[in-house]
Amino acid sequence: MKVLWLASSYPSELHPYDGDFIQRHARATALFCDIEVIHVVKDTDGKTTNDIKEVNINGDRLTEKVIYYKPFQTSVKFIDRFLSSLKFKSIYRQAVSQYISINGIPEFIHVHMAMKAGLTALWAKRKYQVPYILSEHWGGYLDEATPNIRDYNFIYRYYWKKIITEATVCTFVSETFRKFMIERYNIKNSEVIPNVVDTEIFFPVQKVGQSKTRFVHISTMIYQKNTEAILEAFGLLQDIPDVEMALYGPVNQVIMDLIIKLRIQNRVFVGGEVPHEILSKVLQQADALILYSRFETFGCVLIEANACGLPVIVSDLKVFHEIVEEGVNGFFVAGENSVLLAGKLRQFIAQKNIFDKIRIAGSTAQKYNFRKTGQQFVDLYRNI
Repeated sequence: MKVLWLASSYPSELHPYDGDFIQRHARATALFCDIEVIHVVKDTDGKTTNDIKEVNINGDRLTEKVIYYKPFQTSVKFIDRFLSSLKFKSIYRQAVSQYISINGIPEFIHVHMAMKAGLTALWAKRKYQVPYILSEHWGGYLDEATPNIRDYNFIYRYYWKKIITEATVCTFVSETFRKFMIERYNIKNSEVIPNVVDTEIFFPVQKVGQSKTRFVHISTMIYQKNTEAILEAFGLLQDIPDVEMALYGPVNQVIMDLIIKLRIQNRVFVGGEVPHEILSKVLQQADALILYSRFETFGCVLIEANACGLPVIVSDLKVFHEIVEEGVNGFFVAGENSVLLAGKLRQFIAQKNIFDKIRIAGSTAQKYNFRKTGQQFVDLYRNI
């Protein structure tokens, strides 16, 4: 079986960490069948090309095709967007047609994140009568999300809905998200296939002699992740010695200014964006991960921390209850309240030895390993 994937987000030279959760799904599924991923990415500043550049990475059963294009630019923004969209569609359609000329018409296409790759799937469905599967991860559908699908214009939202409703089946990364999307779009056929964790990178090790309690926060540092509330809570622990915090992700100036304002710069380490191989070592030597999100559809960093045996402290979101069990692999705390979060951090410091590292890591590896998730996708393909 050979399957064509169209990915709206995927790691590239320009954005090495974008859509890495989709890449992990691809690697998991490629354990069982041949996968070719096509991802088209706009290179506004011409960092990789002045026109079009195609990069192919060929693995044993996984081929990753990333196509970069530089859009034609005028001084008028809406014209630039229109011309860029035309070039994007043309490139994606040519890539799919080339795939079909070599491999024949596939039984179906697998789209990852509806917009914009799903537009090409709609076109292929009309032109070649090829059905498609949609796997959705994006949190922007949720009512409380910022940015939100409501922010887009009517035409965008019309095609967005069309991509979702014309899919043969939709998969979602959590049951909470699946139920929300069924209610919102009246989806008839759906399944839950969660994100995966690479247990060859994320696994428990013996912590090297360190007396301090070390918290770590890993995220994109955007509104969704509520990093500011985490720092405010940490700032309320000034009376507790030997406690520190590490931040990993694209830290912005607002966060740096807040660290200085709270006078915690001597206890907060800012690590920036780093590969998973470094993150795993950070998690292995930490005591707890904090993820105080305002909304989520899953939370990949939670299972990465748990796979290292690390308990997590999370906002009391319904979706997190699918991953975290109170007192077993983490603690919950009500959202949007840095004082309550500070109290939970104090509780953790006093009780951090109650967590069974090996049990946490073993349970996570069993639930979210590559083979289990890859088999779920292949079973879905065979059913279709």
